Amino acid sequence: MVDNKKRVFWHFTFKDILTILCSAAIPIALAIYTAIGSQQQKEQDEKKQKFDLEQSTQLRQQTLYDEFLNNIFKLDYYGYLKERKNPWAFANAYYRAADRQWDTIRKADVLKFLKEKHLIGRNNCTEGCKTTNLDDIIRLNELNLDNVHLASQTGVLNKLNLQCVSFDQVSMSNAIFSFASLNGASFDGAQLDKAKFDGSSLLCASFNSVNLSGADFTNSDLTGAKFSNSDMSGAKITKDQIKQAYFHNVIMPNGEKSENTSSITTKKSTTQITTTSIGQ
Repeated sequence: MVDNKKRVFWHFTFKDILTILCSAAIPIALAIYTAIGSQQQKEQDEKKQKFDLEQSTQLRQQTLYDEFLNNIFKLDYYGYLKERKNPWAFANAYYRAADRQWDTIRKADVLKFLKEKHLIGRNNCTEGCKTTNLDDIIRLNELNLDNVHLASQTGVLNKLNLQCVSFDQVSMSNAIFSFASLNGASFDGAQLDKAKFDGSSLLCASFNSVNLSGADFTNSDLTGAKFSNSDMSGAKITKDQIKQAYFHNVIMPNGEKSENTSSITTKKSTTQITTTSIGQ
């Protein structure tokens, strides 16, 4: 009889313990579920907030871009881009105000637009060295174009036309030129450290007092390009490219200072182009 009472006692005691554990487990499970749900909701809210911010930023960039194009159209319509309006103060004021707010994508797009509309790179230098000494309507000097990527949409098929564009005194650190024609372009006084010229043409381009430390010129044409008073330490440039170009007072990739060097081929190419220009 006593054993039966003990078994009953332990039986009910065990059930009581289970009841207590179950009673305690339900609130704990609910708390965990609520915490997980709250964290997931927080993450979703953060993702939505980030998405909304990105959309807002893109909309603002596009609005600035559209406003600039509209302002240029108005200036052209009312004759403010004609030669007699030199130095074209309104056009430059609009451009510089917008440039300070654009991202690198819009900056690249605008440069292409300016070249297509003959607002920059107005000199005729199709052959590299031939110029007509026209002032650019939009001046790029002293602007920040770091990390800008200027690339041809068709790659090797058609090079992006940036011929004769003056990038003087422009900061273009880490900039990339992919399959671009930079014949006759000027980078005097510019910051081009770690810039990359990929499959581009730089016939008769000018690099005077330029920081080209770590720049990459591999697989680009440097025929007749002139480098002077510049830092090219750590730059990637082939032996053939060194033979193509002219160097004066330049810190070469190996850290040594160059003497006046230019290849016979370069001199002949430059002479031929110059002669052709005079004949025309």
